Amino acid sequence: MVKVFVTGASGNVGRTIVRTIQTTDGFELAGGWCKETGEDLGTLAGIKPLGIKAASSLGEGLAASKPDVVIDFSATPVLEGNMNSYLNAGINAVIGTTGLTDEQINPFKKEVSAKGLRWAIIPNYGLGISLVSEFIKKARAYYPFVTITDQHTNEMANAPSGTAGALAQSAADAPFGGIASKETYPGVLGGKIHGVQIFSQRLPWPGPYSAHEITLARPDEIIKIRVEDHTSDIYMDGIFLTAKKIAEFPAGSFIRSLAEVMNG
Repeated sequence: MVKVFVTGASGNVGRTIVRTIQTTDGFELAGGWCKETGEDLGTLAGIKPLGIKAASSLGEGLAASKPDVVIDFSATPVLEGNMNSYLNAGINAVIGTTGLTDEQINPFKKEVSAKGLRWAIIPNYGLGISLVSEFIKKARAYYPFVTITDQHTNEMANAPSGTAGALAQSAADAPFGGIASKETYPGVLGGKIHGVQIFSQRLPWPGPYSAHEITLARPDEIIKIRVEDHTSDIYMDGIFLTAKKIAEFPAGSFIRSLAEVMNG
């Protein structure tokens, strides 16, 4: 039985994780932490009370519950502090919160290796995005032009999304086609990550809707791939596959894509 601690237990994904644990064999909810300290995690998740209350602090919650793995879907501003807590507690972690740069993440990679832990920091646990990322890596050898549009609600904390950044990285390892156009207004050609143009759109779509559209092109041919996510449920297969398999990875593993989990 894998004992799970959920950080960000009152968010859209966090509530879904708490509910999913109750119906998934091999997993047990050990504890959780969110801003609603002292409230029952089941009640927060919209199900019957579970008798497990949100910890008063992350450190106290981890020490009291002694989980096998923590699943963190909190918020970018608190994530680095959370990750330091996981290092101090010596806990394996499955992290899905987006918004941190490679420069912010890299020091944790060294600490995870030094402590012999196993962490997964993956921007998107959706199966669709993972499969599309693998296709992009292969296709880019033949399609020199690429752009990515990420669409989220106007409540999204960061722009671009971490998923857009990860998709850009998948598209980075091939020469880019030249664009003659010059910006007469700054930013109209989009920002660049790993040399890939990114456009972020933030509008009041309902619920946790998000979408990513990747356009690949070569002369006379354009490929458009669009992945739309309408609920947080679509992340559960990837999250729980990672939580199940993470202890099987070698000590010091630092996993950055769902493909590594699926192929591992």
